[in-house]
Amino acid sequence: MNTDEIQNELDRLWKRVTSPEDAPASFAPVSYGDTPYSNAPSITREVSLEAIALLKRQHREELLRLQQFVELKERSSRELAERLAAAEQEVANQRRKNIQHEEQLYQEVLGTSNELEAAQRQVAEAEKRFHEEETVLRSIADSTRKQLASETARWREFERQAAEREQEYLLQIRSLEARSEKAQEDSARNEGSARRATGELQEAKGAIEGALGELLKERHERETADAERDKALSRVKEVEEHVRELQNLWQEERAQWQELWDRERSTWESQRQQFAAWEEKVRKDRESFHSNLQNMEERETRHAQQMGDLIRNATDAGEKVTTLLQRAGKEAKEAIALRASLPERVRKMTWRQGLLAGLAVLTLASAYPIWMRFHRLEFVLAASHALPLAGPTGMAYEGNSLWLSQWNGDLVSVDPRDPAQTLRRLKSAEPAPYHPVALAVFGDALYSLDSAQGRILRHPLLQPDKVQLRWPSPGPAPLVLTHDGQNLWSYDAATHQVYRHLGEGPQSQTEAYRLPMDVLPSAMGWLKDELFLYDAKGKQFLLLRRNGKSLELVRSRAMEEPVQALVLFTRTAAGKGEQAELWTLSVPASGGPALRKYHVLR
Repeated sequence: MNTDEIQNELDRLWKRVTSPEDAPASFAPVSYGDTPYSNAPSITREVSLEAIALLKRQHREELLRLQQFVELKERSSRELAERLAAAEQEVANQRRKNIQHEEQLYQEVLGTSNELEAAQRQVAEAEKRFHEEETVLRSIADSTRKQLASETARWREFERQAAEREQEYLLQIRSLEARSEKAQEDSARNEGSARRATGELQEAKGAIEGALGELLKERHERETADAERDKALSRVKEVEEHVRELQNLWQEERAQWQELWDRERSTWESQRQQFAAWEEKVRKDRESFHSNLQNMEERETRHAQQMGDLIRNATDAGEKVTTLLQRAGKEAKEAIALRASLPERVRKMTWRQGLLAGLAVLTLASAYPIWMRFHRLEFVLAASHALPLAGPTGMAYEGNSLWLSQWNGDLVSVDPRDPAQTLRRLKSAEPAPYHPVALAVFGDALYSLDSAQGRILRHPLLQPDKVQLRWPSPGPAPLVLTHDGQNLWSYDAATHQVYRHLGEGPQSQTEAYRLPMDVLPSAMGWLKDELFLYDAKGKQFLLLRRNGKSLELVRSRAMEEPVQALVLFTRTAAGKGEQAELWTLSVPASGGPALRKYHVLR
């Protein structure tokens, strides 16, 4: 039976009860003795009217509640459809961005691969040319060396022969001199033999002159051979110098190619690491998106099931109302008894309602401390370490080491398990004035906030004393800097606003967020979607969440010890699951700076 039929049946019963001429025979006047009891029909009619009015009122309330349930279902369906469409649009946009980024990365990797292949081919060609030239030069040097060895042997042989001939000529000269002396003596003794001696002397002189001419000729040939040998030696030296020059040129060119190869390889490695980090980030974003979408679907499914249960309950209530309406005619005869027992039932119902209201108040009163117990913000101190620094200003944790900044611009890396052990101490090459007041780490970069010149600096994590990028802060008095895993966040004391940095560099944009109260932050950090902020003015920790362009306060906790910087992260503990940890840099008025480690209980 639908709603219209129920309404028609109610109207028919109402007319039947309110019309005297349609009164049933059971409501005829009843007489007790001689006196008729005229009040019976009026009492019956009154009871019937009240019962029908009660049924109609309950029916209207049930009908109104059903309409509200139907409207709520339609509104929920529309909101679910709008959320689903927005999620699909966001997924499509993200997929399109991912595809574009992957294509761009693929083009860059392909271009780098082509450049590396071209460089390798050029290196191979240069090596081939070098080997060919080296072979030619070695052959020339070998042939020259062989020719020089043969010329040297021939010259030595010629020198030996010349020396032998010179000795022979000297012996002949000595013998001729002896003969001339003997001839002179003989001529002195024997004048007759003077002519013969003179002839012999002339012959000896001619022989001596011939021997001297041959000797001079041999000396000239030897000098010519010496000159040729010197020329050959000078040529060999020139060839050796040319070979050494070619080797030096080859070594220089090889060093240049090696440097180019190392640079290209380092660039490719950095791009590969960035690509791997981007893939890991995309994978995590995809997993988080799928988990959020799955949670949303589960929540909407539960909501739809609840709506279905409400609709089924409403349908059951309508069927019960129909059953009650069908039984209304049958129960009309018992109206007098119901009239007599109605006030007692009303009193019982009122008492029961009061009891239920009291129980509800007691339940709420007892549930509030339980809610506060499970929604409180509590820090449990796990460890405390003294820091071997004078006046640290900022702190950042990169997984293996803890970086601390000082007012004079120095950067110090300490062991997080034993902060008294200094790993590295670097002096920044940034020109004065440079006063870092906050640090943040993300990926392979270390960020510092310079309060002296109102700017943000990006340093390579492997060489923090270098600066890769500089850009001005959005406000004139920056105090705090942190990173949420996607963007940088900073606070400015002049504008009293928290800024979200959309990108890096001078051309990057920012979004301003309002704080819910008058605070003076000295440290802040993100843990998932919650911002932990220490208010130096109120000496308390504030837990904030984003709501549009403002930050809403969720919880707070007093902290008497001043906090200069903080680090937030989660780690998986054995048997305890994921646990959040808070590290604070405390600089109390008395005593030195200290590192406090807390477990966060929420």
